[in-house]
Amino acid sequence: MMKKLVLSVVILCGFTMSLLAQGIQFREGSWKEILEIAKKENKLVFVDNYTSWCGPCKKMVSEIFPLKEVGDFYNANFICYKLDCEKGDGVEVAKTYQIMSFPTYLYVDGNGKLFYRSGAYMPAEKFIEEGKIALAEFSDKRTIEEWEALYAKKKNNASFVKGYIAKRNRAKLDNADIFDQYVSIEKEKNLMDTTFLKELFDYENKLNAGGACADFVMKNWDRIREVTGMQDQKMAEILGYSMGSYSYRRAVKEKNEERFNSYLKVMAFLNGKLGVNVANEEVKSRSGYYAAIDDKTRFEELAEKHADILFEEEKDCLKRDQEKYMQFLQGLIKDASGLASQTPEQLAFTIQFAGINESASLAFNFRDLAANVARLSDDQKLLNKAMTWALEAITLFGNFTCYETLAEVLYKMGYQKEALWQIEKALDKMPAGNDAIAARIHGKLDKIKNNK
Repeated sequence: MMKKLVLSVVILCGFTMSLLAQGIQFREGSWKEILEIAKKENKLVFVDNYTSWCGPCKKMVSEIFPLKEVGDFYNANFICYKLDCEKGDGVEVAKTYQIMSFPTYLYVDGNGKLFYRSGAYMPAEKFIEEGKIALAEFSDKRTIEEWEALYAKKKNNASFVKGYIAKRNRAKLDNADIFDQYVSIEKEKNLMDTTFLKELFDYENKLNAGGACADFVMKNWDRIREVTGMQDQKMAEILGYSMGSYSYRRAVKEKNEERFNSYLKVMAFLNGKLGVNVANEEVKSRSGYYAAIDDKTRFEELAEKHADILFEEEKDCLKRDQEKYMQFLQGLIKDASGLASQTPEQLAFTIQFAGINESASLAFNFRDLAANVARLSDDQKLLNKAMTWALEAITLFGNFTCYETLAEVLYKMGYQKEALWQIEKALDKMPAGNDAIAARIHGKLDKIKNNK
């Protein structure tokens, strides 16, 4: 019996060791010794910088690092090393490379030169892709500054510009203008290549709404859909973020009316593909843009129309959220096993907020509109309207920021006592442990209390 038990333990240990051997093999030694090994082998060091309390770090260790495909790639291409950033060499490395979050992955050469960095928990495919980016950077002997200098001379060379885009992508730099340049000079057959289209339709891109890239997409929408196999909704969602959101932020930052109008044109096209009311979306976009650039007159002209659209959207929104809530309850009745591990507080939160996604989003739209009125307008009639919008936000989703906005509106109207009540409610409802939020709310409380 004892022999069988020992044999079972040996087999189990052997099986466990074989699983571990499949994954990343981390080297032992000091930081200095690891760098020396990297010099001799002419390889990059992959450094997993972690802490003992980091949840995502532990998930990477248990779920991703042991995978065979991950081990095969990283063991073949890197000197793999891990450092606890609160102990030994890890403290100095964290200081040298300004590591502020965990896990952080560094890819450095034998001299300690950083070629690439990334971080966070990620699936195996993404983690391997990050390693490939690091290798591409290691093999590219040109610095980003050298690429930039050459771009001025070679901006009409499609092959060079494509390489420059890849270089800047690896460095996570803004490529909007360079994408436009590439599309304007490259042959159409190369632009319709699946590899390029995959690079183009990426949430992480930053693309101009007014330029060659946007024109190419709108002109060739149906062909792109056929080549990529993506549906209209997916294509529109990606570009709404990478092209729409980026172009809007850039237009606001530059206070560039022409860029904003290009944004409206692209969003009208994308919203049309999504079946969204184009005219209503334009009103909301214009209202938000005019508020963001402090154009008081044009914002005031659109504020009430913006609110009317939100009230109209609320009818369908509440219906959809009610349907989602009923589906949640029905699923809970059939199978509540997924909630078994939750604490009573977590369970109460799950049940309370199931099926209110759209209501919460709409509440924040009402809140932001009211806040913009409080910030920009002195019109008592409009401020009175803004008070009802802030109250509507509270009705839909009683987030502390909605009470904060109501306090701002009331204070602007001259109702100091009522404003004080609302800012105190915001203080009571705000999340604990966030010093920045606490400082902001206390600052407004002090302002209202002392009538500053």
